[in-house]
Amino acid sequence: MEEFDSGGCVMRFAASCGRQKWQMAALSLGVGIAVLTGCGSIKDSEGPSAQQMVLTLEGLLPEGDSSQQQGHGVQEKSGDLGAKLHFRRNGKTSTVSVALRKLGDAEIEQCPDTAYFPFSRCTVTRLPDGAKLAVNRSPEDDSHPSGPEIFTAVVTYAGGKQVMVAQTDVRSNGEGPADVKKSPLTQEQVTAIATSTVWTPIFSKMPEPPEQPLQSPVMTGQQIARTITSLLPAGLRATDPGGSDGFGHVAADDGHGKGLVAVNVQKWDPHDEAMKEVFKQGSKTLADGTRIRIAKGPALGDGKNAVEWTVDTLRKDGFRVVIMTVNAKAYKLPAGRSEPPLTIQQLRQIALSGVWRSSANLGTS
Repeated sequence: MEEFDSGGCVMRFAASCGRQKWQMAALSLGVGIAVLTGCGSIKDSEGPSAQQMVLTLEGLLPEGDSSQQQGHGVQEKSGDLGAKLHFRRNGKTSTVSVALRKLGDAEIEQCPDTAYFPFSRCTVTRLPDGAKLAVNRSPEDDSHPSGPEIFTAVVTYAGGKQVMVAQTDVRSNGEGPADVKKSPLTQEQVTAIATSTVWTPIFSKMPEPPEQPLQSPVMTGQQIARTITSLLPAGLRATDPGGSDGFGHVAADDGHGKGLVAVNVQKWDPHDEAMKEVFKQGSKTLADGTRIRIAKGPALGDGKNAVEWTVDTLRKDGFRVVIMTVNAKAYKLPAGRSEPPLTIQQLRQIALSGVWRSSANLGTS
């Protein structure tokens, strides 16, 4: 039995490249379950079964036909609770998914980062009960931004309880592109499913998440974006700031097109094996013991002619600053200029600046 992958707004950190990335996708479910007729009460049972999760989702859908139902309940012991099905209405078919998670007190970002999802249209509002609702529309394929979209609604309650609902269009006969105009559910209907109170009692049947270790102090995304702006050479104008804890970015423009400038700020154990591996090859050690690694290569994603230059620095006490610049204003986009807006020497100067330590309240090394 495969584990249920809730997908949705999920942050994945790649230590090897020092980059914080977001993956926004339709919720996926890899548990094949035959859904039978009839349904036991969730309130009276020890927890919702896969069948009950599917039937609960179906009960929130408007009149239409469901097929290929799959679910994941408490009996599976692992993964998030959820359901997934094909929904057909008025000749339109889509995949509709729901996932329930308990994330604890971890910092939860509400929207995908535009540095990695440049065409994401996401808004966050606060509901009357204090929960946050993030509604997002993203292209199914960033290389075709005007093509089919994924609708996602994410509700995050106090204590990290989260409901995620997504709709993706099903291609006709499995061929050709889907048509976003033929989605059976509107964005408002997707949101109504996510905000339904029917999910509330289910959370009480779910186990509590494991305690998360305390995170090392880092800067917020806004702090990092402001610091990048303050350290840019004269002649570069910063726009479009963004980021999340430990990761920030701006678009820098010198009059020849915008280019992304992004920075990770982290605090590692000086003896961490992961960092030893990162700086194992191709790095140099400066006189003060700082390790520095320089890299040039294709930018993340399939942006045509897009390249990324990186300077990665690690102080003796484990304080790490990684700065990246791309000759496009975001990842996945085609190059908007011949080279990134900063030279390697400028990247090096910014990464080694003492401003990062003082901004992160870490004192001197």
